This record gives sequence, C-alpha cells and structure tokens, in this order.
Amino acid sequence: MRFPTALILTLTALTLGAQGPFRPERTRRDPPEHRFTPRRDRIVRELHEIRTQKLQQSLGLTQEKAKSIADRWSQFDENSFSRRQQLGQLRQQMNATLMGPGSEDDKNKKLQPVVEQLAGLRQQQQDARKRFEEDIQGNLTPAQQGRFILLVDEFQKSLQEAIQERRKDK
Repeated sequence: MRFPTALILTLTALTLGAQGPFRPERTRRDPPEHRFTPRRDRIVRELHEIRTQKLQQSLGLTQEKAKSIADRWSQFDENSFSRRQQLGQLRQQMNATLMGPGSEDDKNKKLQPVVEQLAGLRQQQQDARKRFEEDIQGNLTPAQQGRFILLVDEFQKSLQEAIQERRKDK
C-alpha cells in the first residue's frame, strides 16, 4: 500500500528539502521557520496518524503501543529537523565557496571549518537515528523489529521517490 503522494511531497518539502544536492545558493522570501507553520502542523498530525495505523497493521501492535512508537518517531523527526536544515545550509555554503572566486588554497581555508561542522552534524544525525531505532526496537519482539525495519525503509523509500518526483516536476 502506497502512502498518499501529496502528503509525502509536502512532508518532503517541509522536512527533507535541505538535503538536496550541491547547487548554487537560493534566496527565499521568508525564513523557513516562518513558512508553512499551520500546514506543517497538519501534515505532522496526519503523518503521525498514518504511522500509528501502519505500526498497528504491520507489527500487530495495540493502538496505545503504536501511538507511543509514532510519538517517539515524531520526536525523532522534530529533533532531526533543525540538523537537516543546518546540513543543507552548510552544503549550500560549501557549494557557494567551491563555485565562487578564489584560489584552491583560499577555498581550502574557507572550507575546512565547514567540512568539520558538516562531519559533526552528520555524526550527530547518525547517533540520533541509532538511539531512535534502539529505543523503539527495545520494546519489540525480534519479528516486530524486522517488520519495523522494513516499515522504516518503506517510509524512507517513499520519501526519496517523492523527492525525485518533485525535482522532475520543477
């Protein structure tokens, strides 16, 4: 069963847009934190409901336990959101420096702290994901753990497909 494409596209735009490939810096009319707030809140609620239902169906959990896991998943998303934005900003900064004027030595000097920040944030994101998965899997049977891994992969794959569709449409 596929997730609603419109929901995935909107969620992708709100939460994963900062993870795009290197490209010249773009300007936005409004800072990201001021855009889509009511819309984003609605999407977060809908995503929580979808996750709760999928957890119940796929893992055979009670509604209470599925809601608890969906709550933790939402918490992970919220905690990861700012890191993903920072990662995107650092990538844009790196790309602007690489594409801009200056010698290779100048670029190296400018990019060294950016590369270090990027590496640190990526490690933080990996650690947060590992904690999230450990928190969830610790309360599941091995079969449920396997189903949970597949469910997370399915969500991630759907998001990546939505990102690709959105890029094609632009």
